[in-house]
Amino acid sequence: MYVVTRAPVVNSLPQPPSRHLWQCNQVIDAHNSWIRSIVVDRQGQCIISGSGDHAVKIWNLDSGQLLRTLQGHDGWVRALDISPDGNLLVSGGNDGKVCLWRSGHQVGELKGHTDSIRAVVFSPDGQWIYTGSQDKTVRRWSAEHGTQQTLLTHPHWIRALAISSDGQTLAVGTHDKKIGLYDTTTGQVRHRLKKHEGEIVSLAIHGELLVSGGADKKVIFWRLRDGKFLGELTAHTDGINSVSFSDDGKLLATASRDRTIRIWNMTTRKLLDILEGHESGVWSAVFAPDSRTLISGDWAGQIRCWQLDR
Repeated sequence: MYVVTRAPVVNSLPQPPSRHLWQCNQVIDAHNSWIRSIVVDRQGQCIISGSGDHAVKIWNLDSGQLLRTLQGHDGWVRALDISPDGNLLVSGGNDGKVCLWRSGHQVGELKGHTDSIRAVVFSPDGQWIYTGSQDKTVRRWSAEHGTQQTLLTHPHWIRALAISSDGQTLAVGTHDKKIGLYDTTTGQVRHRLKKHEGEIVSLAIHGELLVSGGADKKVIFWRLRDGKFLGELTAHTDGINSVSFSDDGKLLATASRDRTIRIWNMTTRKLLDILEGHESGVWSAVFAPDSRTLISGDWAGQIRCWQLDR
């Protein structure tokens, strides 16, 4: 397992190196509304984007060609995830729908939420889907049968979810600036984390490290097993919309309303590069499985593909 060393708390906005390590090699005018969520398939061949135009679109990563448009939502598509075996796609929308897709076709809809879906995530074994909503609940669904339980209820909106690699701990970020670590089966809270001064917008887990990004411009690091605070970065000049690890855990990408993506070395927590070019706030930035390719989507509906230039 990749181990991240502890670094001191950092509060000032760091400066990047003089040379850009990442280059934009493709721009796709993908949607006519904001792109809230992007995922890359397990083979690193396709980009999947969800947008305010109610559509989910699948793109060839190398060519940027549109392969398929998935229509099933009646509102903004806010959240996407792919099953570990790559066969099932889940999408959540402003319409309260949780849609299941296989091979470009809708194969199911998970019904139960009464308000917008803000986050979806598969369990590592692919048997369960966790969904977080503005109806203030997190629900746990059988991916095979669609049966569900209300795992937990919170006083405020659920904004972000992330699950541990062993599938036993669910991190839940909420509109009231808090993070809870919960048992994925019982919904029992293990730890409550409070450091952010703005709503929690994104969470990511790699190994024993939990990273949270908030509207307060901060990235905060936590130890997953006990919720211990490990440090923070004032990472951007505006709110953070997305935090994402590379598959090898060595890099972290943060995307912001300030129109930039920042790439961080997770051993030293040093800033490696600032990716500029988006003309509107960046809402999602994720690594492809090779850890050398990054895909980002913005408020204007544009996708950019970035490649590590070395």
